[in-house]
Amino acid sequence: MRIRIGGVPEHFNLLWQMPYTREVFRSRGITYEWFDFPGGTGAMSEALKNREIDIAVMLTEGAIAAIAGGEDFAIRLPFVMSPLIWGVFVNANKTNEELPVLQQARFAVSRLQSGSHLMAKFFANREAGITLSDEPFVITQHIDGARKALAEGNADYFLWEKYMTSIWVDKGEFRQISEITAPWPVFVFVTQKHDLADFIMLAESLQQSLENFYCGNIMDWIVPLSEKYNISEENVRHWLSRIKYYDGNGYWPDRISAAALIMKANGMLRTLPKRTDLIVT
Repeated sequence: MRIRIGGVPEHFNLLWQMPYTREVFRSRGITYEWFDFPGGTGAMSEALKNREIDIAVMLTEGAIAAIAGGEDFAIRLPFVMSPLIWGVFVNANKTNEELPVLQQARFAVSRLQSGSHLMAKFFANREAGITLSDEPFVITQHIDGARKALAEGNADYFLWEKYMTSIWVDKGEFRQISEITAPWPVFVFVTQKHDLADFIMLAESLQQSLENFYCGNIMDWIVPLSEKYNISEENVRHWLSRIKYYDGNGYWPDRISAAALIMKANGMLRTLPKRTDLIVT
């Protein structure tokens, strides 16, 4: 079996670059090609829809929103069970007094229905009890576009994974003013709904790879992660202390259903998808 897998070029996905991961999959007759998607959830969704990839390692909220919006996708299995910590960033030169209130703020987002878009809605609802329309969002395609939008004053706020964005804080380009944790597993495997009907072999290979990861000293990853993603060793250490990959538990579908309910309550979904539409195991 040959499969094409896509995901964001972030620390969560270093596992796919490790030789032992490829070897575990190969021993079960699976070879895979990995594709980086700096554009995040929206870019992956397009690639999956156009059958440019077979599996997307997608943000849970992005997968749920895509399915609720009518995409013929299905969540097949979790990848990372721990939640994502989103930083809320502004231009480092802006004081709090210069920042607009959330009702009037412009948020930089990679795409509509991306994680940065959905979590901006979640943040605004949590902080101010408001449901943002799509008008205050500035589409920037990726983090470099968001950096430019904030630097040129075309956007006020930007939400992205806390540790991956820390490099721009350390360089004095961004200032983190808050953070928000999404109360659901961060990444899930998503396919076209009727593709890869037999997902068991891939799931077993994944479990073996994760066991290899946990059997070693995960703190050995500090230097490689720091060097590859330009994250300080201190931040890598904090991230590694919190990360929890899928452990084969059977309760994860309940977590996905709960995520959809929370998203609907926070104005992130117009309609609530049925559980049978969300998950195919």
